[in-house]
Amino acid sequence: MLKSLPQVALMVDNLPEALKLYDQVLGMKPCHSERLPQYGLVNAVLPAGEGTFVELLQPTDPSSAGARFLQRRGEGMYLLIFTTDHYDALLARLKGKGVRITQEVTRPDHRTCFLHPSSVNGTFIELVETPKGPNPWPPAGPDWYLHRWTPRTRRIRQVAILVRNLDSAIRHWGDLFGLKPTNRFTLTFTDLEIAILPLQDRQSFVELAQPTSTDGPAGRFMARYGEGPYLLIYQVDDADAVERHLRGLGLRITTAAETPGYGRQGAGIKSVWIHPRAMRGVFTQLSQSLRPDHPWPPAGDAWLRGG
Repeated sequence: MLKSLPQVALMVDNLPEALKLYDQVLGMKPCHSERLPQYGLVNAVLPAGEGTFVELLQPTDPSSAGARFLQRRGEGMYLLIFTTDHYDALLARLKGKGVRITQEVTRPDHRTCFLHPSSVNGTFIELVETPKGPNPWPPAGPDWYLHRWTPRTRRIRQVAILVRNLDSAIRHWGDLFGLKPTNRFTLTFTDLEIAILPLQDRQSFVELAQPTSTDGPAGRFMARYGEGPYLLIYQVDDADAVERHLRGLGLRITTAAETPGYGRQGAGIKSVWIHPRAMRGVFTQLSQSLRPDHPWPPAGDAWLRGG
């Protein structure tokens, strides 16, 4: 019942500096900015490619939820924004299962609601009714789609959420949203057991990931912050070129490697990981598919066949 993941919101403590960083590193420029006094925030929305967006948020009210997030957690991923073609049915389903809905809003071209992180493995979620009318994504401003944007990323492809128990989390996301994993595997070099859950658009993916050790980066993150968003994954067309650009900036790269297979012999993806300290608290992965027959190998071959 989740159609797509068009936008991910990141909380920052200095919006102008964050805008400069995202332009320099990822070639993202804002298409829209506004003050959001009802939330005590100011934002900027940056096209990330193929109708996906990064939203940078800075608190303007020290008593706001965003300000409290910064005080508790520091800069980082704050909100995942999903669309649905079944807004009424999904909202009724979630309420029936006791999910905590913090707010419901009706706008001229769509409706939206917010799910409290305590209900969804530490993940703050906004559900947006698929907008009607000529503008495919009104939160990005009134005319963004009339212009050409050229970030270094192709699109936001996947977001990873750390969970304590992978089996339980898979059941929970299936029960709430009807999502099912199409691939499950362990990556020993990241100390993670992972399940990939495709969304209905077949362009976006949720990754549920359970740390397999307590002394790896994911295990330490879990110990410090608990469950919740961990890694933002963009697809790129040329990972080698991106790596050269990042190294030329002197950016802190944790790893650059090919990950083969995902359940079959052969190539998978080439990825570059940027340390969270270099991206204002957001652990960032930039990945290129190495398979000409597969747009996103982590989703598995069964997904590619439509299974």
